[in-house]
Amino acid sequence: MTGSIFPHLRALIASAAAVVVAASLLVAAPAGAATAPLSGGVAAVAASQAPASSTAGVVDSSIRKTADLSKFRPGNIIADEVFFDSSTMTVSDINTFLDSKVKVCRSSYACLKSYSQHTPNKNADAYCNGYTAGYSEYASTIIYKVAQSCGINPQVLLTMLEKEQSLVTHSYPDAGRFRAAMGQGCPDTAGCDPAYAGFFYQVYGAARQMKIYAEGRYFTYYAPGKTWNILYNPQASCGRGPVYIENVATSALYYYTPYQPNRAALAAGYGEGDACSAHGNRNFYQYFTDWFGSTQVPTIRLVKASNANEIYLVTGKRKYHITTSTDLQAYMAVLGWYHTSDPGTVAALTNAGTATRFVRDARDGGMYLLEPDGSKHHFTAADQVTRLGFNMAVYTSLGASLIDSFRTGTAVGAYFKAEGDDRFFRWENGTKRHVVNPYAWAQQSAADRAYVATIPAANAAAIPTGVAILPAGMTVREYGSPDVYIAGTGAEIIHLPTWGLARDAGIRDAGVVPSGTLAKNAPVGAKFSAVVACGDVKYVVDGGGLTRVQTAPAGTTITPLPASLCSSIPKTGRAVGEAVLVKTPGADAVYLLQGNQLRHLRSQQRLQEANGNRPLYFFSWSTDTRSGFAVGAPLLADRTFVTLGSPETYFVDKGVLRHVQSSASLLRLAAPQWPTVVDLPAAYRSSYQFGTPIP
Repeated sequence: MTGSIFPHLRALIASAAAVVVAASLLVAAPAGAATAPLSGGVAAVAASQAPASSTAGVVDSSIRKTADLSKFRPGNIIADEVFFDSSTMTVSDINTFLDSKVKVCRSSYACLKSYSQHTPNKNADAYCNGYTAGYSEYASTIIYKVAQSCGINPQVLLTMLEKEQSLVTHSYPDAGRFRAAMGQGCPDTAGCDPAYAGFFYQVYGAARQMKIYAEGRYFTYYAPGKTWNILYNPQASCGRGPVYIENVATSALYYYTPYQPNRAALAAGYGEGDACSAHGNRNFYQYFTDWFGSTQVPTIRLVKASNANEIYLVTGKRKYHITTSTDLQAYMAVLGWYHTSDPGTVAALTNAGTATRFVRDARDGGMYLLEPDGSKHHFTAADQVTRLGFNMAVYTSLGASLIDSFRTGTAVGAYFKAEGDDRFFRWENGTKRHVVNPYAWAQQSAADRAYVATIPAANAAAIPTGVAILPAGMTVREYGSPDVYIAGTGAEIIHLPTWGLARDAGIRDAGVVPSGTLAKNAPVGAKFSAVVACGDVKYVVDGGGLTRVQTAPAGTTITPLPASLCSSIPKTGRAVGEAVLVKTPGADAVYLLQGNQLRHLRSQQRLQEANGNRPLYFFSWSTDTRSGFAVGAPLLADRTFVTLGSPETYFVDKGVLRHVQSSASLLRLAAPQWPTVVDLPAAYRSSYQFGTPIP
């Protein structure tokens, strides 16, 4: 698949390469640095002691701290083959790398990824091949051209830029950081040499200085092949320790930063250590390892030919083609950045197939799934492999050293997601069940949520779609649909007629889900109502939950709910008798639920008659819930007057309506006030009992 993943590298590297947080770091020079043919190459002591710490301007997203400081070798901080390998990155690679470290630049000046300047011509000499001037060249171009000219690994230059001024990860650096970008020409006892001020002069000067150190002509006191007593700190009282310098690159680093980390600095990781800790060379090792992998010549690595886009996993003389961006992320998490090599070297490697994330431990046959965060997850049974679309016979076999580089995570379970898709699914009975939103996800068990496998999109697409996993006890609706449903713990859903009814039942809103999500869920036939049944138990909605009623009002429509819905709706824990007396918060009116009607109780006497000898209790209903019932004839107070759609006036006497046949009787019954007559619809007539007329 020529070019199959290269176009995606910009987005990929943002998550695959860890973002390292650093403070402004500087390094100190040995006392004899003045003998160098170029002044400086060194920086202020104070910053060489500074730990890598988070500052307001430093990006701290997805940092992956993989460097094991127990493996730090003060005599071999970085191999010569790595330090002087200028072919590891192209301009595009450097640009992508810088973009991944700072997503948004907040500087009014520039960030390293966006910095540009006019560059001068530099003549070639014994150390570098010179530099051809350029107009408005980006930092990535400058770093690359300097690396090629001086034969220094561009990864080394990037690491030094971070170690010295946090320029790689800083989101709002000022101009001063660029003027002293590499700490070149900045001695302990004075300000920086103006001849080295500016980003280009800092990078070119520092790279050239490294070649001067490597030559061994002017700098001999940390020469390789000998043991040297190297300071732990600029304060001489902190002592020295013997270090056998194994190679040229390590000696160059000590010329540039002449202190070794003490035990406290190594134990502190990216922290401070103690008062005698110096951090410059420790931080160089950590940044390089966290970003680019081992500082030593790897036996297992990622490579790409300079004239092609294909990236390979190389073990010994064998190469395995990595064909997807997610697979590449996983391998980069433990192996670091890929190396760009000459085409002939890559072509000479033996093709050994494809490197995927479905791998086999060559020692014991254990099957694992690798993740982009550098973790491996064990398949505990063969059916787990096949259900997620993998083939037990098609895998990548990894040796002990590589597979052990991946940290062991939670074993593969029932949950998965497709590459490039944020949706979570649960495998169940041969189908994939979509967990529709964070509410539904939070309701899954903590053990189940410990790991979600990332599988190829084609594998996920091949699994039949099952019933969606909805947020139990909450409402859902599909995009573009007005229909709202209450979800339970199973496949059943029930239509919700009003939001007020949901609130009265204690049901929360969970928002919308993609169209088609509810296609396989089973709507209950009836709509949700104010009175429901869970088996033989009857409930009435009550201001935030369901309250049990001993006997439901006669004639009232009761909606039966399946157990999956009943268990999802909160209960108040209260139980009341037969009468359902209803009030709306903030209103005085009290209603009695009779059949499918609400009847206004217009007096304390009628209220007591309706309630009987039971403790008085009012169900709390919203206006929405009340509107779901017809308003029936009110239960009238005694000694009031009404008409029922005709001129006849009736007097309410102990709940019985009596026709008042004369004006004199009307005035007598109403005395000492003028009678107030309430007009009621004729349809209410059948709801009342009539007594003997009053002449």
